[in-house]
This record gives sequence, C-alpha cells and structure tokens, in this order.
Amino acid sequence: MNEKDLVILEQYDLHVQSTRRGRGSFLCDTDRGLVQVTEFSGSQERLFFQNRVLFFLTERGIRCDLLLENTEGNLVTSDRYGNGYVVKKWFSGRECDTKSREDIVGAVHYLARLHNVLRLPEIQEFQMAAAQTDETDTAEEKKIRKNLEYIAEPLDEEIERHTKELKKVRNFMRTRKKKTAFESRFLELYPEFMAQAEEVTRRVCASNSYALHRQCIRERRVCHGDYSQHNLFFDREGAVAVNFARCCFDVQISDFYQFFRKIMEKQGWNQKLGMEMIHAYQEVRPLGDAEFENFCIRLAYPEKFWKLANHYFNSRKTWIPEKSLQKLEILDMQEKKRREFVKFLH
Repeated sequence: MNEKDLVILEQYDLHVQSTRRGRGSFLCDTDRGLVQVTEFSGSQERLFFQNRVLFFLTERGIRCDLLLENTEGNLVTSDRYGNGYVVKKWFSGRECDTKSREDIVGAVHYLARLHNVLRLPEIQEFQMAAAQTDETDTAEEKKIRKNLEYIAEPLDEEIERHTKELKKVRNFMRTRKKKTAFESRFLELYPEFMAQAEEVTRRVCASNSYALHRQCIRERRVCHGDYSQHNLFFDREGAVAVNFARCCFDVQISDFYQFFRKIMEKQGWNQKLGMEMIHAYQEVRPLGDAEFENFCIRLAYPEKFWKLANHYFNSRKTWIPEKSLQKLEILDMQEKKRREFVKFLH
C-alpha cells in the first residue's frame, strides 16, 4: 500500500485533513474522526457478517472499530488496479501493555462485558443449522458447519487435527538426513509434548465439549476470534477492541483462553496473575462448569508446541530463523510452570 492508494478515499463522504502510516495501513484524520485504510482480499460475505457484529456491539454501547460504507453503499472499494480496500472507524489510543497488571485486568473485564452482549440474532443460515441441530446426525452437522465460514471448528475436532499435524511434522523431520538445530531439538522434546497432546485428545473426546459447542451455536454466541494485546487499545474512555476479521460463532471462553495463554507465556506462567485474570473475568461473566472444563482442556493442550511445528511445516525448511529455536527453548523452560498451573486448576 502506498500514498497513491489513498485516492480511494475520494469514494467516501470524508474530508481528509492529514495522513500517516500505521501497521500495514494508513491512518487518516478526517472530519468524521480517525479512520484506518487497509487492503482487503477476503470474502464479501465474511466482511458483511463482521460488520453486522460491529454494528450489534456499537448499538449496545460496546466500543469497537466499524467498517464504513463508500458513497455507493459498499464496504469494499477498489482502486484503479482492482485492488480492494476497506475503511474503518479507528482509535488513537495505545496498545494493551502485557506488562501492566492494570491493562491486563482491564482487557479481561472488557472481554467479559463483550461476551455478555455478543449473542447475534437473525442469521438465516445459522437459524437453519440451529433448527436442525437436534434432528440431524453428526455428518450432516459437519456439512452445515463447513458451509458457514463464521461457525468455528469444535474443540474436539480442532485438537484431534492438531495432534495429527504434530505427528505429520515429526514424521517429516525424521526423514531428513541433515537436521537443523531446530529440528533436532524439536524431536528431543516431541515425546513429552506428544504424550500431553494424546492425553488431552482422549480427554476432550470424553468431555461434553461438543455439546457445549452446539449449545453456544444455538444461542448465537459470538467470539472476537483474535483477542490479543495487538487488537486492544486504551484511551481516555477506556478499552476498545479492533480487528474483528475472525469473529465467529463459538464457545466464548476460547477468546479468553487465547488472551490468557499469551499473557501467561509473557509473564512466565505467574500463578497469582493467572488466578487474578480468571477471577476478573468471572466478576463480570461467571463461568459454568462446562465452560470452565473447556478452558482447562484448552490450557492442558501444548498449543505453543503445535504452533511452532505448524509454522515450521508451512515455511522454508532450508532456512529456519534462530528465533524459532529460541522460542522452542523458552517453551521448554516454561513447561514445568505451565504444567503446575494446569494441575492447580484441576
């Protein structure tokens, strides 16, 4: 994206006063406030669903970004080369500080308030799926879910898939005659983490996670989908979430888990902070037994190990960044504290 691409703003009812570069975007001060301009190449249907969620939140007093329509009433605007762009209402606050207890607790409180509100009605295709949930077999339900990109994969299917992918990566590494330092270290750590993965896979299959997922779909519960410090700002009015591109119908505790895990990794799995985050969430949105069990299952799965494996497998194998090996070593160093915390929650 370059300065010339800002001509797309001529297709909006905006008077631009100044512009500056943001993270992969342009930020523009206008007569209607701060807006962000970013490239877009995704699904129009998905974008429409995203903006529906944002309007739903805005109408209920939850601060978030919002996609703006151009003068023709479209959410996507094309430049002279046919490249698509979206323009969003934006905020000038600072990003959530992962070292600040105040920011962390504020982020958790905001997320719990967001979850209390996010039950989105009037989705025709979803109503079809919900109406058939108790009358169709599992295969048919899976077919329905695959046709609806804004319904998330159930936890049991996700964990089973990740476990299979870990085995695939291990098998690939073992065939390589000349192994990198990352590959050698990964294979050393693999038995321990795979044992955990297989145990959690058995545990999730024996749990009521699939029933909980179906219940949340029927109740139209929506998740942010990518709730992290990078997508949460603080300004004078408090917290505001942005970048809802991955919002979907799902078990809402998945949002809290993603934020929780990232913070705990950065804080060395500080047990006191972890419990404070859990209590902060439950102050605003108490968790039932099924959701708490779902949260504990997610925490018990070695997701960070899978993420490193997945990143490796989808990148160039001839050159592996030193940072990947460093992340693997940090993961190993923190593993004891992570297991202790998971055991403490049980």
